[in-house]
Amino acid sequence: MRPLTMYRSLVSIILLLAITGPALNAQGPSFSKVTDTLKTVFGDWNKAMTEKDLALWQKSTAKFRQIGIRNMIVSQKNKWPEALFEGPVKPPNLSSMEMAKTMINGPTAQLVYFGKADFGIGEDVKAPEGLLFLMFIKEINDWKFSTSRFMNLSNAEEISTAAQSGDYSFLESPQFKPPGKVPPIPKLCPLPEMVGYLEIVSIGYETKVTVAERSKHIVINNVHKGLIIGGLKKGINPIFIETRSLNKKKGQKLKTHFEINIYREMNQERKPLKLIYGSGPKKDPGNFRIIVRGDG
Repeated sequence: MRPLTMYRSLVSIILLLAITGPALNAQGPSFSKVTDTLKTVFGDWNKAMTEKDLALWQKSTAKFRQIGIRNMIVSQKNKWPEALFEGPVKPPNLSSMEMAKTMINGPTAQLVYFGKADFGIGEDVKAPEGLLFLMFIKEINDWKFSTSRFMNLSNAEEISTAAQSGDYSFLESPQFKPPGKVPPIPKLCPLPEMVGYLEIVSIGYETKVTVAERSKHIVINNVHKGLIIGGLKKGINPIFIETRSLNKKKGQKLKTHFEINIYREMNQERKPLKLIYGSGPKKDPGNFRIIVRGDG
């Protein structure tokens, strides 16, 4: 099993919700028809994953997501498409969840469910209560499944209480609504010479990191650990970093910390990753470029 497996992280869909944009609130026959269509599309995707049906998966999955997942798998030197169905986590079981709302915004939509999400991880893992967002995009005239986001409500008492009483009005808040824009389709990445990962500590900053124009990472006041799409070359790898200080409120002292680390994968169980570059803490980092040797 490879470390920091980003593909399995994607499949497990235990991610924080981060979507914005206005949504369509009107209800009616056409709205109900879209709901039925989205449920059918998700059912096809679910069946494809369960039965390992590549053709059905391609038919029901958005193109940008297909290429994104393919790039993640290839970037770990795993076989495509065989590795697509190798993850231990199953599609979410909706039988114990309540349908909360259908939300549509232009070519994007989502089905929202509330309850205890069962991802088939194992009987010893207690299913958390939360909101499950099944996200879709429209390609030409057909809706396709995009991805899922799960929001654990363990530390969101107000939202949890409202949902338990059947009040989903909080979903009208901008942060819960579909984005309204379809993500661009990425280019196919090459098989990497070396599998690489990066860690970005960006507290008090918005940070953008680009590796070879194909692996782009954005971190806002957070810590990010991610797979480098397309991996690293054994020789020189230029990496571009842009940072911007977040606005401070008057009289507020904003804690800041910036650091970036680059790793390459090793064929060793005890030490699966080797640090090949570490910036150390940097004050006011601004914009800069680093050169990393993959075989360093």
